[in-house]
Amino acid sequence: MAGNESKYTVLLQNVDKTLGKVKRIDHISLETEPGKIYGLLGPNGAGKTTLFHLITGLYRPDSGTVRVAQLDPVKDYKAARRQIGLLPQSTALYPELSARENLRFHAALYLPKKQKDVERRIEKILSLVDLSERADEPVKTYSGGMCRRLGIGRALLNDPQILLLDEPTLGVDVQSTHRIYEYIRRLKDGHKTILVATNVMAEADALCDEVIILDHGKKVCQGSPAKLKAELGTGTIHLVPKGSRPFEEAQLWNRIGDFTWDHGAIVIPAPRGEQDLAAVLGRLRDVMDLESVSLCKPSLDDVFLHYTGKNLRE
Repeated sequence: MAGNESKYTVLLQNVDKTLGKVKRIDHISLETEPGKIYGLLGPNGAGKTTLFHLITGLYRPDSGTVRVAQLDPVKDYKAARRQIGLLPQSTALYPELSARENLRFHAALYLPKKQKDVERRIEKILSLVDLSERADEPVKTYSGGMCRRLGIGRALLNDPQILLLDEPTLGVDVQSTHRIYEYIRRLKDGHKTILVATNVMAEADALCDEVIILDHGKKVCQGSPAKLKAELGTGTIHLVPKGSRPFEEAQLWNRIGDFTWDHGAIVIPAPRGEQDLAAVLGRLRDVMDLESVSLCKPSLDDVFLHYTGKNLRE
């Protein structure tokens, strides 16, 4: 066990946790490494926040083992939490204070031994999250995206090895969302381990090196977004014919082989993606006129549906 612990920043082995007679975490095992972004993907109630509470030592597992930087986050909570930065769902900033004052207050509470260089650290954080120019304005004047960026900055104040981000773009507009993505990717380059809890498939696809899909407290699959999507198999070509030019289905079978109908669209397997699309369009050029053409590849939504049997629910 000790040999395995030294390889990983976070290690869970066969962990169970029940809260209020409901099993929130069901026999989960996972490992994380430095320099990677991991997505905890699942609907509300899937167990993402509970998992964060186990990693930070706020919850003790009913069974199994949790290690953070080789430490027990319950028994060694002070040392373990020095390795962790947390952005909760609720950013929980003091609106009357400025960004600089919020960071100073946080530092006074949690960084008593680093007061000598705390001002330099605060300036570095403000620069990292692009808030230097508005650092002395009250947080109540900030947009939602600015507040989330300040929240990430606060989580980084102790220069943690492990960063836990719970819904990092919650309530944030599209432009600010992509800026936050840039900051998170930059942190990965700093050899930190980042866990992003989200129920937004596109967020996990855009950010994460590995995705862990949870449902009802169980880990249903894990892998890179590309690997999980590839495991579902081929893409499909969707052709919507124009009604002005009649055609016979037998002629389609002769030209393209197997196909199905889906709400007026002809659906054709495309294991080679764009190559198959070009071939199909060439074979049908003199057979039919097309209203629209699309090449559909498996998405993380498809992965979730495949492994859980349901759409992502709120």
